[in-house]
Amino acid sequence: MAQTELWVDVSTLTPAETPDALAYLRSSAATVLVLRYDQYEEWQPLDRLRTACLVGAEEAELAELISADERVDAVIARSPADVETARRTAGSRPVGVRCEIVDGDTMNEAADLSGTVDTVVAAFSDETNIPLELLLARAQGTRTGVVKQLLNTAEAATVAGVLESGPAGLMVSAERLADVDLVTSVVAARSRIRKDLVELEVTRAESVGMGYRGCVDTTTLFGEDEGMIVGSTSSGGILVCAEVHYLPYMNLRPFRVNAGAVHSYVFGAEETAYITDLSAGEHSHAVAADGTFREVGIGRVKTELRPLRLIEARHGDVTVNVILQDDWHVRVMGGDGKPKNLTDVTPGSTLLGLVTEPGRHVGIKVSEHIDES
Repeated sequence: MAQTELWVDVSTLTPAETPDALAYLRSSAATVLVLRYDQYEEWQPLDRLRTACLVGAEEAELAELISADERVDAVIARSPADVETARRTAGSRPVGVRCEIVDGDTMNEAADLSGTVDTVVAAFSDETNIPLELLLARAQGTRTGVVKQLLNTAEAATVAGVLESGPAGLMVSAERLADVDLVTSVVAARSRIRKDLVELEVTRAESVGMGYRGCVDTTTLFGEDEGMIVGSTSSGGILVCAEVHYLPYMNLRPFRVNAGAVHSYVFGAEETAYITDLSAGEHSHAVAADGTFREVGIGRVKTELRPLRLIEARHGDVTVNVILQDDWHVRVMGGDGKPKNLTDVTPGSTLLGLVTEPGRHVGIKVSEHIDES
Protein backbone atom coordinates (compact mmCIF):
# COMPACT_ATOMS: atom_id res chain seq x y z
CA MET A 1 0.00 0.00 0.00
CA ALA A 2 1.52 3.30 -1.07
CA GLN A 3 1.93 5.97 1.57
CA THR A 4 -0.59 8.82 1.27
CA GLU A 5 1.21 12.16 0.99
CA LEU A 6 0.25 15.12 3.14
CA TRP A 7 0.09 18.37 1.18
CA VAL A 8 -0.32 21.77 2.86
CA ASP A 9 -1.58 24.81 0.97
CA VAL A 10 0.38 27.83 2.21
CA SER A 11 -0.57 30.01 -0.76
CA THR A 12 -3.59 31.60 0.94
CA LEU A 13 -1.53 33.08 3.80
CA THR A 14 -0.53 36.72 3.93
CA PRO A 15 3.17 37.71 3.85
CA ALA A 16 2.95 38.41 7.60
CA GLU A 17 1.52 34.96 8.35
CA THR A 18 3.92 33.01 6.14
CA PRO A 19 7.15 32.90 8.23
CA ASP A 20 5.56 31.39 11.36
CA ALA A 21 3.59 28.88 9.30
CA LEU A 22 6.68 27.71 7.42
CA ALA A 23 8.62 27.37 10.67
CA TYR A 24 5.86 25.17 12.07
CA LEU A 25 5.59 23.05 8.95
CA ARG A 26 9.33 22.31 8.85
CA SER A 27 8.88 20.07 11.89
CA SER A 28 5.54 18.59 10.81
CA ALA A 29 4.79 15.43 8.86
CA ALA A 30 3.92 17.44 5.74
CA THR A 31 5.22 16.01 2.46
CA VAL A 32 4.59 18.88 0.01
CA LEU A 33 4.04 22.60 0.55
CA VAL A 34 2.14 24.63 -2.07
CA LEU A 35 3.51 28.18 -2.15
CA ARG A 36 3.14 31.40 -4.10
CA TYR A 37 6.46 32.41 -5.57
CA ASP A 38 6.81 35.48 -3.33
CA GLN A 39 6.65 33.17 -0.31
CA TYR A 40 9.88 31.44 -1.36
CA GLU A 41 11.74 34.40 0.15
CA GLU A 42 10.93 32.85 3.55
CA TRP A 43 11.76 29.26 2.55
CA GLN A 44 14.97 27.42 3.38
CA PRO A 45 15.06 24.06 1.53
CA LEU A 46 14.63 20.87 3.54
CA ASP A 47 15.45 17.51 1.93
CA ARG A 48 12.40 15.64 3.18
CA LEU A 49 9.90 18.40 2.33
CA ARG A 50 9.13 19.23 -1.30
CA THR A 51 7.61 22.46 -2.55
CA ALA A 52 5.24 23.18 -5.42
CA CYS A 53 4.95 26.70 -6.81
CA LEU A 54 1.44 27.83 -7.70
CA VAL A 55 1.41 29.67 -11.03
CA GLY A 56 -1.15 31.34 -13.24
CA ALA A 57 -1.43 34.26 -15.62
CA GLU A 58 -0.01 36.67 -13.04
CA GLU A 59 3.17 34.57 -12.74
CA ALA A 60 3.68 34.23 -16.50
CA GLU A 61 6.29 37.00 -16.54
CA LEU A 62 8.18 35.20 -13.75
CA ALA A 63 8.36 31.89 -15.63
CA GLU A 64 12.07 32.15 -16.38
CA LEU A 65 12.90 33.18 -12.82
CA ILE A 66 10.84 30.37 -11.27
CA SER A 67 12.27 27.83 -13.71
CA ALA A 68 15.81 28.69 -12.59
CA ASP A 69 15.01 28.58 -8.86
CA GLU A 70 16.32 25.31 -7.35
CA ARG A 71 14.03 25.70 -4.34
CA VAL A 72 11.04 24.91 -6.57
CA ASP A 73 10.51 21.14 -6.83
CA ALA A 74 7.28 21.17 -8.86
CA VAL A 75 4.85 23.62 -10.44
CA ILE A 76 1.06 23.64 -9.96
CA ALA A 77 -1.23 25.48 -12.36
CA ARG A 78 -3.86 27.57 -10.59
CA SER A 79 -6.52 26.17 -12.95
CA PRO A 80 -6.76 24.05 -16.10
CA ALA A 81 -6.53 27.25 -18.12
CA ASP A 82 -3.03 27.81 -16.68
CA VAL A 83 -1.57 24.42 -17.57
CA GLU A 84 0.54 25.68 -20.48
CA THR A 85 1.97 28.46 -18.29
CA ALA A 86 2.83 25.82 -15.72
CA ARG A 87 4.55 23.67 -18.35
CA ARG A 88 6.70 26.56 -19.56
CA THR A 89 7.59 27.43 -15.99
CA ALA A 90 8.34 23.89 -14.84
CA GLY A 91 10.87 22.88 -17.47
CA SER A 92 11.76 19.28 -16.59
CA ARG A 93 10.07 19.37 -13.18
CA PRO A 94 6.71 17.74 -12.37
CA VAL A 95 3.60 19.66 -13.39
CA GLY A 96 0.26 19.63 -11.61
CA VAL A 97 -3.01 21.50 -11.86
CA ARG A 98 -5.56 22.58 -9.29
CA CYS A 99 -9.13 21.89 -10.42
CA GLU A 100 -12.23 23.41 -8.84
CA ILE A 101 -14.87 20.71 -9.33
CA VAL A 102 -18.43 21.95 -8.94
CA ASP A 103 -20.38 19.97 -11.56
CA GLY A 104 -20.14 17.33 -14.27
CA ASP A 105 -18.37 19.57 -16.75
CA THR A 106 -15.59 20.54 -14.36
CA MET A 107 -15.37 16.93 -13.23
CA ASN A 108 -14.79 15.79 -16.81
CA GLU A 109 -12.30 18.59 -17.40
CA ALA A 110 -10.24 17.35 -14.43
CA ALA A 111 -10.54 13.72 -15.51
CA ASP A 112 -9.37 14.56 -19.03
CA LEU A 113 -6.06 15.75 -17.54
CA SER A 114 -5.23 12.18 -16.46
CA GLY A 115 -2.06 11.06 -18.16
CA THR A 116 -1.12 14.59 -19.26
CA VAL A 117 0.07 16.01 -15.91
CA ASP A 118 1.79 14.54 -12.89
CA THR A 119 -0.75 15.69 -10.31
CA VAL A 120 -4.38 16.78 -10.22
CA VAL A 121 -5.25 18.69 -7.05
CA ALA A 122 -9.00 18.18 -6.78
CA ALA A 123 -10.95 20.85 -4.89
CA PHE A 124 -14.53 19.57 -4.70
CA SER A 125 -17.33 21.88 -3.68
CA ASP A 126 -19.29 19.00 -2.10
CA GLU A 127 -18.30 16.34 0.43
CA THR A 128 -19.59 13.42 -1.64
CA ASN A 129 -16.88 10.95 -2.64
CA ILE A 130 -18.52 9.80 -5.87
CA PRO A 131 -16.70 12.34 -8.10
CA LEU A 132 -13.44 11.46 -6.34
CA GLU A 133 -14.00 7.79 -7.12
CA LEU A 134 -14.58 8.68 -10.78
CA LEU A 135 -11.47 10.82 -10.90
CA LEU A 136 -9.35 8.09 -9.29
CA ALA A 137 -10.72 5.55 -11.74
CA ARG A 138 -9.77 7.74 -14.72
CA ALA A 139 -6.28 8.37 -13.32
CA GLN A 140 -5.62 4.70 -12.57
CA GLY A 141 -2.85 3.30 -14.72
CA THR A 142 -1.60 6.74 -15.77
CA ARG A 143 1.25 8.83 -14.38
CA THR A 144 -1.24 11.18 -12.74
CA GLY A 145 -1.64 11.20 -8.98
CA VAL A 146 -4.79 12.67 -7.47
CA VAL A 147 -4.51 14.90 -4.39
CA LYS A 148 -7.79 15.65 -2.61
CA GLN A 149 -8.10 19.10 -1.07
CA LEU A 150 -10.04 18.60 2.14
CA LEU A 151 -13.01 20.77 3.01
CA ASN A 152 -12.52 19.84 6.68
CA THR A 153 -10.58 17.30 8.75
CA ALA A 154 -13.69 15.17 9.29
CA GLU A 155 -13.39 14.20 5.62
CA ALA A 156 -9.90 12.78 6.02
CA ALA A 157 -10.71 9.28 7.31
CA THR A 158 -13.41 8.71 4.70
CA VAL A 159 -11.44 10.14 1.79
CA ALA A 160 -8.27 8.18 2.58
CA GLY A 161 -10.13 4.92 2.16
CA VAL A 162 -11.89 5.69 -1.12
CA LEU A 163 -11.29 2.78 -3.48
CA GLU A 164 -8.54 0.29 -2.70
CA SER A 165 -5.64 2.65 -3.34
CA GLY A 166 -7.17 5.96 -2.24
CA PRO A 167 -5.85 9.32 -3.41
CA ALA A 168 -2.11 9.90 -3.72
CA GLY A 169 -2.37 12.73 -1.23
CA LEU A 170 -4.59 14.81 1.02
CA MET A 171 -4.22 18.59 1.16
CA VAL A 172 -5.10 20.85 4.07
CA SER A 173 -4.91 24.60 4.40
CA ALA A 174 -2.11 26.23 6.37
CA GLU A 175 -4.73 28.62 7.71
CA ARG A 176 -5.56 25.83 10.18
CA LEU A 177 -2.17 24.43 11.24
CA ALA A 178 -3.77 22.21 13.88
CA ASP A 179 -5.43 20.33 11.01
CA VAL A 180 -2.00 19.23 9.79
CA ASP A 181 -1.52 17.12 12.92
CA LEU A 182 -5.06 15.74 12.77
CA VAL A 183 -4.71 14.64 9.16
CA THR A 184 -1.24 13.24 9.92
CA SER A 185 -2.84 10.73 12.29
CA VAL A 186 -5.28 9.67 9.57
CA VAL A 187 -2.50 9.23 7.01
CA ALA A 188 -0.50 7.18 9.51
CA ALA A 189 -3.47 4.96 10.28
CA ARG A 190 -4.05 4.32 6.59
CA SER A 191 -0.53 2.91 6.28
CA ARG A 192 -1.42 0.21 8.81
CA ILE A 193 -2.24 -3.24 7.51
CA ARG A 194 -4.18 -6.00 9.23
CA LYS A 195 -3.22 -9.65 8.97
CA ASP A 196 -4.74 -12.65 10.68
CA LEU A 197 -2.57 -13.87 13.54
CA VAL A 198 -3.15 -17.47 14.62
CA GLU A 199 -2.93 -19.45 17.82
CA LEU A 200 0.09 -21.74 17.85
CA GLU A 201 0.54 -24.74 20.14
CA VAL A 202 4.03 -25.11 21.50
CA THR A 203 5.58 -28.52 20.77
CA ARG A 204 9.14 -27.89 21.89
CA ALA A 205 10.83 -25.52 24.33
CA GLU A 206 14.47 -26.04 25.26
CA SER A 207 17.81 -24.34 25.77
CA VAL A 208 20.12 -24.64 22.76
CA GLY A 209 23.39 -23.17 24.05
CA MET A 210 25.19 -19.94 23.28
CA GLY A 211 24.75 -17.81 20.19
CA TYR A 212 24.38 -14.26 18.93
CA ARG A 213 21.08 -12.50 19.28
CA GLY A 214 19.99 -9.10 18.05
CA CYS A 215 17.95 -6.45 19.82
CA VAL A 216 16.05 -4.29 17.31
CA ASP A 217 15.89 -0.72 18.58
CA THR A 218 13.35 1.42 16.76
CA THR A 219 12.52 5.10 16.52
CA THR A 220 9.04 4.51 17.91
CA LEU A 221 7.48 3.58 21.24
CA PHE A 222 5.67 0.22 21.31
CA GLY A 223 2.27 -0.32 22.88
CA GLU A 224 1.71 -2.95 25.56
CA ASP A 225 0.27 -5.41 23.04
CA GLU A 226 2.94 -4.82 20.39
CA GLY A 227 6.15 -6.46 19.32
CA MET A 228 7.56 -8.02 16.16
CA ILE A 229 6.90 -11.27 14.34
CA VAL A 230 10.16 -13.26 14.44
CA GLY A 231 10.85 -16.73 13.07
CA SER A 232 13.60 -19.03 11.85
CA THR A 233 11.83 -20.01 8.63
CA SER A 234 9.70 -18.30 6.01
CA SER A 235 6.71 -20.42 7.14
CA GLY A 236 5.99 -17.81 9.79
CA GLY A 237 6.95 -16.66 13.23
CA ILE A 238 5.93 -15.85 16.77
CA LEU A 239 4.94 -12.45 18.17
CA VAL A 240 7.86 -11.42 20.38
CA CYS A 241 6.87 -8.66 22.78
CA ALA A 242 8.59 -5.31 23.02
CA GLU A 243 10.34 -4.44 26.27
CA VAL A 244 7.34 -2.58 27.65
CA HIS A 245 6.56 -4.95 30.53
CA TYR A 246 7.88 -5.03 34.09
CA LEU A 247 11.58 -5.71 34.52
CA PRO A 248 12.80 -6.02 38.13
CA TYR A 249 16.47 -5.14 37.59
CA MET A 250 16.51 -2.59 34.77
CA ASN A 251 14.55 0.22 33.17
CA LEU A 252 12.06 -0.56 30.43
CA ARG A 253 13.14 -0.10 26.84
CA PRO A 254 9.81 0.67 25.13
CA PHE A 255 11.56 1.21 21.78
CA ARG A 256 13.11 -2.29 21.73
CA VAL A 257 12.32 -5.85 20.75
CA ASN A 258 14.80 -8.46 21.92
CA ALA A 259 14.22 -10.09 18.59
CA GLY A 260 16.19 -13.31 18.63
CA ALA A 261 19.10 -15.16 17.10
CA VAL A 262 20.86 -13.37 14.27
CA HIS A 263 19.72 -15.84 11.59
CA SER A 264 16.06 -14.98 12.26
CA TYR A 265 13.55 -13.34 9.97
CA VAL A 266 11.67 -10.25 11.11
CA PHE A 267 8.34 -10.28 9.25
CA GLY A 268 7.05 -7.06 7.73
CA ALA A 269 3.66 -6.47 6.17
CA GLU A 270 4.92 -7.42 2.70
CA GLU A 271 8.57 -8.41 3.04
CA THR A 272 10.87 -9.98 5.60
CA ALA A 273 14.42 -9.11 6.60
CA TYR A 274 17.12 -10.94 8.48
CA ILE A 275 17.82 -9.30 11.81
CA THR A 276 21.39 -8.67 10.64
CA ASP A 277 20.13 -6.90 7.51
CA LEU A 278 18.22 -4.28 9.48
CA SER A 279 20.17 -1.07 10.04
CA ALA A 280 19.67 2.55 11.01
CA GLY A 281 17.31 4.43 8.72
CA GLU A 282 15.57 1.35 7.36
CA HIS A 283 12.01 0.29 8.22
CA SER A 284 10.23 -2.73 9.60
CA HIS A 285 6.85 -3.28 11.27
CA ALA A 286 5.52 -3.29 14.79
CA VAL A 287 2.77 -5.86 15.16
CA ALA A 288 -0.12 -5.73 17.63
CA ALA A 289 -1.96 -8.69 19.10
CA ASP A 290 -4.95 -7.91 16.87
CA GLY A 291 -2.76 -8.36 13.76
CA THR A 292 -2.21 -4.68 12.97
CA PHE A 293 1.13 -4.01 11.29
CA ARG A 294 2.44 -0.44 11.48
CA GLU A 295 5.64 0.78 9.90
CA VAL A 296 8.46 1.74 12.27
CA GLY A 297 11.93 3.15 11.70
CA ILE A 298 15.05 1.26 12.72
CA GLY A 299 17.51 3.09 14.97
CA ARG A 300 20.06 0.31 15.44
CA VAL A 301 20.47 -3.42 15.90
CA LYS A 302 22.49 -4.49 18.94
CA THR A 303 24.11 -7.93 18.64
CA GLU A 304 25.56 -9.78 21.63
CA LEU A 305 26.55 -13.32 22.64
CA ARG A 306 23.86 -14.79 24.91
CA PRO A 307 22.37 -18.15 25.96
CA LEU A 308 19.56 -19.06 23.57
CA ARG A 309 16.27 -20.95 23.79
CA LEU A 310 14.29 -22.64 21.03
CA ILE A 311 10.50 -22.42 20.90
CA GLU A 312 8.77 -24.55 18.28
CA ALA A 313 5.02 -24.39 17.70
CA ARG A 314 2.38 -25.64 15.29
CA HIS A 315 -0.78 -24.36 13.67
CA GLY A 316 -2.51 -27.05 11.67
CA ASP A 317 0.15 -28.71 9.55
CA VAL A 318 2.54 -25.71 9.69
CA THR A 319 5.44 -25.63 12.13
CA VAL A 320 7.28 -22.44 13.01
CA ASN A 321 10.07 -21.77 15.45
CA VAL A 322 11.98 -18.92 17.00
CA ILE A 323 15.28 -18.86 18.90
CA LEU A 324 15.40 -16.15 21.54
CA GLN A 325 17.65 -15.09 24.38
CA ASP A 326 17.10 -17.65 27.15
CA ASP A 327 15.99 -15.29 29.88
CA TRP A 328 12.90 -14.72 32.02
CA HIS A 329 12.60 -11.05 30.99
CA VAL A 330 12.08 -11.93 27.30
CA ARG A 331 8.36 -12.13 26.59
CA VAL A 332 6.31 -13.71 23.81
CA MET A 333 2.60 -13.10 23.22
CA GLY A 334 0.34 -15.83 24.51
CA GLY A 335 -2.59 -17.18 22.56
CA ASP A 336 -4.85 -15.19 24.89
CA GLY A 337 -3.19 -11.93 23.85
CA LYS A 338 -1.26 -11.62 27.11
CA PRO A 339 2.55 -11.65 27.38
CA LYS A 340 4.30 -14.75 28.70
CA ASN A 341 7.78 -14.95 30.15
CA LEU A 342 9.87 -17.03 27.77
CA THR A 343 11.05 -19.41 30.49
CA ASP A 344 7.42 -20.17 31.41
CA VAL A 345 6.61 -21.39 27.88
CA THR A 346 6.37 -25.17 27.76
CA PRO A 347 4.94 -27.78 25.37
CA GLY A 348 1.19 -27.32 25.32
CA SER A 349 1.38 -23.54 25.84
CA THR A 350 -0.34 -21.40 23.20
CA LEU A 351 1.25 -18.41 21.51
CA LEU A 352 0.22 -15.86 18.90
CA GLY A 353 2.00 -15.89 15.59
CA LEU A 354 1.84 -15.54 11.84
CA VAL A 355 1.70 -18.45 9.40
CA THR A 356 2.67 -17.82 5.77
CA GLU A 357 3.41 -19.82 2.67
CA PRO A 358 7.13 -20.68 2.70
CA GLY A 359 9.54 -19.47 0.06
CA ARG A 360 11.29 -16.11 -0.01
CA HIS A 361 14.07 -14.55 -2.02
CA VAL A 362 15.70 -11.40 -0.63
CA GLY A 363 12.71 -11.12 1.67
CA ILE A 364 10.05 -11.21 -1.03
CA LYS A 365 7.53 -14.05 -1.38
CA VAL A 366 8.26 -16.26 -4.37
CA SER A 367 6.35 -19.21 -5.82
CA GLU A 368 8.62 -22.23 -5.51
CA HIS A 369 8.91 -25.41 -3.53
CA ILE A 370 11.00 -24.94 -0.40
CA ASP A 371 11.57 -27.08 2.67
CA GLU A 372 13.02 -25.46 5.79
CA SER A 373 13.68 -27.25 9.06
